[in-house]
Amino acid sequence: MSISATSQEIYPQGSYMSLEELKAKTPSKNFDLTIERRTKSDIKMNGGNNYKLISADKSIKRKVLKKEIVAHSTGDSIFINGWPYKLQTWYSKIISDGKYFVFTAGIPMNKTMQTKEMQSGMAFGAIGGGSAGASLAMKRFLYLLDKETNKIRMIDREVMTELLTEYPELLDEYNLEREKDEIPTQIEYLKIWLCFIKLWNYQFLILPFDRAIEFYCTDVLGDAPCKFQAL
Repeated sequence: MSISATSQEIYPQGSYMSLEELKAKTPSKNFDLTIERRTKSDIKMNGGNNYKLISADKSIKRKVLKKEIVAHSTGDSIFINGWPYKLQTWYSKIISDGKYFVFTAGIPMNKTMQTKEMQSGMAFGAIGGGSAGASLAMKRFLYLLDKETNKIRMIDREVMTELLTEYPELLDEYNLEREKDEIPTQIEYLKIWLCFIKLWNYQFLILPFDRAIEFYCTDVLGDAPCKFQAL
């Protein structure tokens, strides 16, 4: 048996105008586009996420590139637009694909998702421009997009604890982390959590925790070091 919850599936090259198109892997637009990583100075000045789309066809309006395309695939990577999800303009690269899309993006525009710290920083200026705004524009947060509900969740310590509650041994390990609020740590635990979800749903397969850990360390990580091996 070979399953990888962390590897990204192949999505045909093109522009996806809805999440349904993305789930079906059927892009409705085949614009001549290239993806370009934005400079730090551009992000600091104007806000938004790390990547933007460039069109060779000048008849394609900037509004389409910036706000209407939901996601774009280069054939080997997927870039999701933050705008439909109120996560700033432009695009973020998908880190992991399975039941959820996992990616990093800028500060949420939805105030209910903002922390007090975010709101305090925004009080000193808009996102982008000015020293406070420029600093805020560069901050990145980890998000989960549920493919079934099309809902976004921002990952923080509270959400991680909720997700890992079903796996007490894994939650204990997470709570021992010194950098549990850092994105690399969050991604590591999210990937193993997503692996467990896929194992649990694969033909109703239920593995004991130790077997699941063994599968993650060997089949998913391969030769990479696995600190969970001793659990």
